[in-house]
Formats: sequence, structure tokens, C-alpha cells
Amino acid sequence: MPDVDAAFARACDHGTVVLEGPVDREYGERDCTIEDLASRRWQLAQAVADVAPEEFGCETVSPWPAYQPGDRV
Repeated sequence: MPDVDAAFARACDHGTVVLEGPVDREYGERDCTIEDLASRRWQLAQAVADVAPEEFGCETVSPWPAYQPGDRV
């Protein structure tokens, strides 16, 4: 989402219930959680920084091996 704050403000203008206002996370995202008038919960997120996993206490791992035709699943 390009602008969490604008989407959050628009949702608030239309009666959403705020479960958690916009906040910056250590892993490089800004997000918020809201509930619409039908009681569905939404998490809106925006990437604000490119943060390496090691910078917030995790580690980079190798990706899963690619699926090859004939592999058993």
C-alpha cells in the first residue's frame, strides 16, 4: 500500500473501529489494524525501509529449493 496514513484516515472518516493505529515496525513496515462495519479485520501495511533480518534479531536463510517437475510433494 503506498500510503498507510492516508488509507487509515479515510477508513476513520467512514466509521472504522481502530484496533491499532499506524506504527513503524523494526522490520521496515508501517502498519495499522482496523475493523470495518461488518466486523472484518484489516491490516494495512506499507514498506518504509529495507531492513536486513539480522538488524531486528532474525537471520537470513536459504530459500526453499525450487520445485522440479517429477518431484514428489
